[in-house]
Amino acid sequence: MASATSGISKVTTGTSVRNRRENYYQTQVTTLADGGVKRETYRTDAKGNNQVKISEVSTDKDGNITSDTTLSTASKEERRALQNPNSTLRNSIRQQTKEAGDKAKANSIDDTTDKAIDKAGGGDGNTATDTETGDSQTADTTTSSSTRNFENMQYPLVIGEGQDVIQFTALTYAVKEIQGFSFSGRDRVEPGSGGGRSKGTVTLPIQSGIKDQNAAGWGQDEMNPLEAMVAKSALDFVEAGPDAAGKQLQKSADQIIKDTPDFQKGIGAAVVSSATGVKGILARTKGVVVNPNLELLFQKPTLRPFTFSFKLSARDDKEAKEIIKIIRFFKQNMAPQKGGGSGGTSANLFLKAPNTFQVHYLHRGKDEHPYIGRVKECAMLTFDVDYTPDGNYSTYRDGFMTSYSIQMTMKELEPVFYEDYNDIPVDQIGF
Repeated sequence: MASATSGISKVTTGTSVRNRRENYYQTQVTTLADGGVKRETYRTDAKGNNQVKISEVSTDKDGNITSDTTLSTASKEERRALQNPNSTLRNSIRQQTKEAGDKAKANSIDDTTDKAIDKAGGGDGNTATDTETGDSQTADTTTSSSTRNFENMQYPLVIGEGQDVIQFTALTYAVKEIQGFSFSGRDRVEPGSGGGRSKGTVTLPIQSGIKDQNAAGWGQDEMNPLEAMVAKSALDFVEAGPDAAGKQLQKSADQIIKDTPDFQKGIGAAVVSSATGVKGILARTKGVVVNPNLELLFQKPTLRPFTFSFKLSARDDKEAKEIIKIIRFFKQNMAPQKGGGSGGTSANLFLKAPNTFQVHYLHRGKDEHPYIGRVKECAMLTFDVDYTPDGNYSTYRDGFMTSYSIQMTMKELEPVFYEDYNDIPVDQIGF
């Protein structure tokens, strides 16, 4: 094993003026016995003192990531930057890892690979410098990324600076722990951050027909006077004990004695109805019904559905390839996963939940749009692709369709609660 430390880099994090920060960072790389490496990135001062570790990644000799941890000491802006492969911080870490990794490798007896070093720094693990042969076209290295982790993609390839966009982030499904009589919360992922669960993002222009629909589950319910009396006595028994329940029963008995004619009428009608099967005897003979105490009552929260539609038309070869990757991104991340067991013969005994999606409307491509409703983490229910949206089969020379139309249906994993608005300024829509 051998370790080496990079130089110090000054990096700006944050996506807006109010959260922009300038800090210094330094990276240490340690070679491992199996040929892999361990990369640790620290926030420091300008001289490299007062180190605070914010990120740690380990790889094996084949460039597979064996652990990837963003520590709690990382700020919100740093977390966002660490989840964005194209951020200034991530670019700095890549350079620092290469610098420190080469030093550590030179002083190590371990069989450390360049691929392991590159992957630990956030690269794709492809360190080859020679041009591939056998194909007249330039190799497209962007499609060689892991099938489990997508890069950040966008359509069109060039989006105007300051344009409002919609961004989809794929997230590893997070289970909730039981806490007392309820479950733990699921924090909403902020723009530019995956909270350590990000599998890549897709950024698209905001489509027309932006809608959301908030609802609550209300339903009508009935309780006749006899049911109300029994329910009240039972509730008193539970809440205040047998003495209170006895008092309630006595009060009800006094009421029956006081209103004997009316109770006799109701009981008589009930007996006739039970004996003959005739319904509505009181309504037919007296023109009255037993008061059902009909009321609209809250029953349960609801989950909001969302539908998004986009038409993707490529203007050149690069944009066509990007569209294909975007479609693949949604299709693969919404699919259930094998390997939910602990291994061995039970490896496929269970299936793991598909990845989920966080949707953000970004104002000028940066911050959460204050005047469009926010969306909680969603599951993808359906994803439809129309390969001939213009009504006829049309392709370019290389086989790419001239246009693709995609439509997705999502539903939030959790209801929207009153308290969700507490931390959102009152001049913004919220959810």
